[in-house]
Amino acid sequence: MNTTQTANAELENISGMSSGEAGERLSKFGPNQIFKPTRISFFGIAKHEVTEPMILLLLVVGFFYSIWGKLEDAITIFIVIVLLVLAEVYNEFRAKKAIASLGKIAAPRTKVLRDGMVTEIDSENVVPGDTLILTTGTRVAADAKIERSAGMQLDESALTGESFPQDKNTGDEIYAGTIVLSGEGLAQVFATGKNTGLGKIAAASRDIKPPKTSLQLAMKSLAGKLVFVALFFSIIIPVIGILKGQDIKTMILTGLSLSFATIPEELPIIITMVLGLGAYTLSKNNFLVKRIKAAETLGNATVIVTDKTGTITENRMKIISFYPENKEKGILEKSLGSLTEFSISPLERAIKNKTGELKIGKVLPRLIRIRDFGNGRKTKAVIRKNDLDYELFLSGAPEEIFISCSYISEDIKAALAGQTEKGRRVIAIAYKKLNFEEKDIDFDRLERGMEFAGLISFEDPPRRGVKETIAAAMRAGIRTIMVTGDHPLTARFIAREVGISTPDKVLTGEELDNLTDEELQKTVKESSVFARATPEHKYRIVKALQKNGEVVAVTGDGINDALALKGADIGIAMGIRGTDVAKEAAEVVVTDDNYVTIARGIFEGRKFFDNLQKGIKYYLSVKTALILIFLLPVLLDMPMPFAPIQIILLELFMDLAASVGFVAEAKEKNIYSRPPRNPKENIINNRVIKDLLTRGAFLFAGVILVYFYADSQGLSVRETQTYAFSAWIFGHITLAYISRSDNESIFSLGIFANRVINLWAVAAITFLILGIYVPFLNERFNLAPVGLMQLIFVALVMVFIIGLLEIKKVFGSGVLHK
Repeated sequence: MNTTQTANAELENISGMSSGEAGERLSKFGPNQIFKPTRISFFGIAKHEVTEPMILLLLVVGFFYSIWGKLEDAITIFIVIVLLVLAEVYNEFRAKKAIASLGKIAAPRTKVLRDGMVTEIDSENVVPGDTLILTTGTRVAADAKIERSAGMQLDESALTGESFPQDKNTGDEIYAGTIVLSGEGLAQVFATGKNTGLGKIAAASRDIKPPKTSLQLAMKSLAGKLVFVALFFSIIIPVIGILKGQDIKTMILTGLSLSFATIPEELPIIITMVLGLGAYTLSKNNFLVKRIKAAETLGNATVIVTDKTGTITENRMKIISFYPENKEKGILEKSLGSLTEFSISPLERAIKNKTGELKIGKVLPRLIRIRDFGNGRKTKAVIRKNDLDYELFLSGAPEEIFISCSYISEDIKAALAGQTEKGRRVIAIAYKKLNFEEKDIDFDRLERGMEFAGLISFEDPPRRGVKETIAAAMRAGIRTIMVTGDHPLTARFIAREVGISTPDKVLTGEELDNLTDEELQKTVKESSVFARATPEHKYRIVKALQKNGEVVAVTGDGINDALALKGADIGIAMGIRGTDVAKEAAEVVVTDDNYVTIARGIFEGRKFFDNLQKGIKYYLSVKTALILIFLLPVLLDMPMPFAPIQIILLELFMDLAASVGFVAEAKEKNIYSRPPRNPKENIINNRVIKDLLTRGAFLFAGVILVYFYADSQGLSVRETQTYAFSAWIFGHITLAYISRSDNESIFSLGIFANRVINLWAVAAITFLILGIYVPFLNERFNLAPVGLMQLIFVALVMVFIIGLLEIKKVFGSGVLHK
């Protein structure tokens, strides 16, 4: 809970509700929610899992074991079914819980008055009686009655469909879901959650399920197609065996078990695990991924369109100078007039701090009207009343204020140029006396013939690490474009300081207005710095880049940034200075407003995709190998390499490695130097297919060689299957280690660097040893005790054969990511 003590006398008589009373009302009225978030339940997922076709298929296998085999075999298979269900349920529960947590971490926040302080709370904790703090860009959290309004206008289209701004004055009612377009004020809540107007329109509460991403849908589609391939071989192999005279019961059980082990039902879970857990980890490190779709797109970004102030710079405004130099007290007094009770931006705080230093304790006249920044304006206008007098204060971009003033000397313009060339942010202050009749006239008409008060220069240095991060992004093929509302000379100076390419080609918003869309498409290829730009300009820049084939990540904080945030491939809202509207439109919220965090998130996105592809390739490789291992012996009229119960056991270890092991893999070393992936390229492309078939062939070759060797030694079927089963365990463990990177040697990675795969490997080998040498278990799993030296021999053979894939990395590392 963030709290800030207000420094303005206008709030002294309003303390708001106490925290204790708020807690009691929350218990009485319930959370301020219209829709219930989807509840993630371990038992709910388990219930769903046991009705899945694959589990039902396993139950059929267990049923036939009960009829054709021993009771002990049937019990064993049902124990294995329980273990498989628990493993899959846990994996899915962990991933879905992480995705559900994303929404909680990035939940909407609302400013209220509690215990005499301005306090930021989760919107769901707003209760009747709370006093809402309303500023431009705020989404109203509950139905409320306005206690104080200073020029407030609201967008009520969410309720009424009427898109025109509605003026709101003291005593008017406002409703949840509407947006403050301009002005500011206070309002007392009288209805929350389902009792609000929006809640009644929404009728009964319902669960909201997050939509599937395009990658999740693609994998579900691919899994559906591969089912037919798996079923074909699961049917054809037993049929061939039966025609060749093998035992019918064994062949039917083999076919059922093989279908269970080869059907790729885990593919969607692998994606959910990698993206869900990865996004959750990012969200705990200042990069809140609100929608899982963003985690999927992050690694493809080719351009970052970023703001300057607070993102590239520190946003720690410090007043450096005034012009005229001997008028600083008068300038500050006029600048205070342009501030309001909820002015909390770093620039406004710097002004308040400076007035405190100089002991300027002026009591501000009553606030009457506000015209805030936005809609193409880079100035703020405030009208105040003192007794019978009215005064208009204007602050913001000097060029706009110069136009509003009756006279501006060349000295003033020269002073502005001198400060902006040093990279300083400069605002101008102007004022004008009004009479009673003028106080309600449109601001456009009022803002003429103003009297110039002065210039205030602020220093806002670049953030530490931004220059290095921009350079690293550039090496990785990610271009940085800076779009700012600041003066062109200020923008140019900062761009040079942080190493943005082509800093001398600064295009202003006015110049951008004179370009056609086609001309802008060419311009954005060359220009990387845009100054005096509006959110509308930013949106045009984003669309021009996308037409050029770029994948665009864009930052935004204002109410008008919603268009660019929604239009971008990855919309990133600022957590500190961002409005509710911007945060709602974005897919990501950066809590520290830092460019370094944004770039880090994009590189993490590359890691997600790499690990996802590794897991999928490994998963399909072992499925391919398993089919081949059964196909060849049946064609040669040889006994099956694995007993049906062993096939089911293999599925448990295969799925765990693919869905859990690769999630924990570290970044590839070339992640900061290779170009972005082509977003049009399918995750299962020709190179991936070639890789998985090659790996599957090596695993098949190793297991079948061990099987043929055992068969040639005149061993029993059970002993031969023990050799083959052991070869599979050692082979697919080795393959998992080698699959941790497509182009880096396992020795370069660190053989035991991935702790999750280490634990899985130890569990698999421990199970194999117990299964072979513990009498009760070897009976249940159809294994025979073999000599320890023979087991070591099998392990060395498999490590050698699968290890040959390392040679492929040496010759293929230069082209793997092209």
